[in-house]
Amino acid sequence: MMSQIIVGIDFSNSSMVALRIAVDIANRTGADILMAWVETHEMSKEEATTELHKIATEFAPKLNGKHLSYIICSGKVHLAISNLVKSEGPDLVVIGAHGKGGFDEKYAGQNAFKIVTECNCPVLTIRETFNFDKHLENIILPIDSSRDTRQKVPWTIEFAKMFPHSNICVLGVLTTHMKSIRNIVRSYVNSVEKFLQKHNLPYTTEFVDSENVTVSTLEYAKKINADVIVVMTEQEKTITNMLFLGPYCQQMLNLSPFPVLTVPSVQLHNTER
Repeated sequence: MMSQIIVGIDFSNSSMVALRIAVDIANRTGADILMAWVETHEMSKEEATTELHKIATEFAPKLNGKHLSYIICSGKVHLAISNLVKSEGPDLVVIGAHGKGGFDEKYAGQNAFKIVTECNCPVLTIRETFNFDKHLENIILPIDSSRDTRQKVPWTIEFAKMFPHSNICVLGVLTTHMKSIRNIVRSYVNSVEKFLQKHNLPYTTEFVDSENVTVSTLEYAKKINADVIVVMTEQEKTITNMLFLGPYCQQMLNLSPFPVLTVPSVQLHNTER
């Protein structure tokens, strides 16, 4: 169950898709929705208030009795949203991958990446091309050799429980031929499997050899027609990852045509799993 979801709204197609997803999740979890618009030079506060009221009026009846409200923030977009997260303490933030700056099929907007890295709660990033006609079935859970890689498992489980017909696709990513490191990945995957069995959740497991975690994960996602990829803001840092379009999380947000659920590692540092 959730109590609140914050949705970043800038009136772009991407943000409206994010709102539709948030409504679906809210109806499954009992959460209220708070729409957040950050002041810009492109629209006056009065115009934004009018638009937000229209959106709230349209979507409130779709929200199965829960509360849908909006707030206007000021400052840089990513800082305004992260400050709102700190004050409101939502369970989840949902944002579009692209804002009013324009749609680029390959790259997520800078605000999206900055919001993900600044927020201390999970952030679901959605592209405007999201297919609402397909049921959410395959949730990809990449597991590598990094110490924190399993910390995203609890949120993956929560997300899977929201969508009862979904399957968790555990992907063991082997980025080296060193036997000791490969054994670490296999042991991590094994512990994840036991945890999923404990929660009676359906899952599949596959291993891939990889020079770049992002590329290998996306290749696998395309092969199985994935619906969501769960990552963390801090993940395995290999030389190829750092050279190829920046850190792992940024690569995934830039390149993934699928929704990306990003879990901040700091949120779970004190949790034993």
